[in-house]
Amino acid sequence: MFKSSRIMAAACATAAALALAAPALAGSSGAYHIFATPEYQALTGRVPNLGTTGQMEYFGGSVFSKVNVVSVMWGSNVNAQTVATMPGYFKAIVNSTFLDQLAEYSTKGVVAVNGHSSTNQVIHRGTFAGQVVITPQNQNTNLTDKDIHVELKYQISIGALPAQNKNMLYMIFFPSNITINLDGSISCQAFGAYHFATNDKRLAKKTNIFYGVMPDCGYSLQSHEIITAHEFAEATSDNVPTPGSNPNFPQAWNTSNGYEIGDLCEGTSGQLVTRKTTYFVQQVYLNSLAGCSTGNYKSP
Repeated sequence: MFKSSRIMAAACATAAALALAAPALAGSSGAYHIFATPEYQALTGRVPNLGTTGQMEYFGGSVFSKVNVVSVMWGSNVNAQTVATMPGYFKAIVNSTFLDQLAEYSTKGVVAVNGHSSTNQVIHRGTFAGQVVITPQNQNTNLTDKDIHVELKYQISIGALPAQNKNMLYMIFFPSNITINLDGSISCQAFGAYHFATNDKRLAKKTNIFYGVMPDCGYSLQSHEIITAHEFAEATSDNVPTPGSNPNFPQAWNTSNGYEIGDLCEGTSGQLVTRKTTYFVQQVYLNSLAGCSTGNYKSP
């Protein structure tokens, strides 16, 4: 597994000088959060540090009360191991002690640091809505985040994907020949994954689509599972992940300088054990520990 962390785009002037542009602001509300490759992390110098970042703070945004995951395969050429593994993986993680620990990021009764009203949600275990292999209307091999928005909306409109709601999370896996361009930052060069929402300026609970983007960068299956857990945990606790390194509503849980719960614990892992299979997850930052979670997890 390569050692990765997530950084905020809009990062540093040296990026342009080295011809690897940082993702531009996602609208006026902030920048993309990406799970950065080691090269991009070194380029920008933005490295999470448990000793200096501080606790997670609540900014008034929404979390998933009962996350409902759809595993989406972008066409028929997604890696066969990924296709075979993800249904069992998501069935396990949504009904596990890994998700139980995220309950401390419930928002019920929590006062936002910016004075914004709380969404008053409690995080419970979730459900797995199934895996869908879509036939993309967009057959390009070079995609933007907007292209992914458009495709998701189309697939939902024709009934290929279940309708969005405030707990639905579409985790999208891509074949190796697909490149995703975030305003100049390229998948597998600058980033290995990210999660986002189609409306990053407000909660828009009835119409917003929450999703994770998981390109195929040739990782081992174990690494892919760890990165998937990272994105899953952060989407659960911060499902509208903007605005960049200066968090504010509609973000939910972030440090004051814009790190989410997976960021501070990059490079860590644990096992998620079911009666038949053992999967891998990344540990997450817990305010209750003032540090990263530890140990292994169980699912029925």
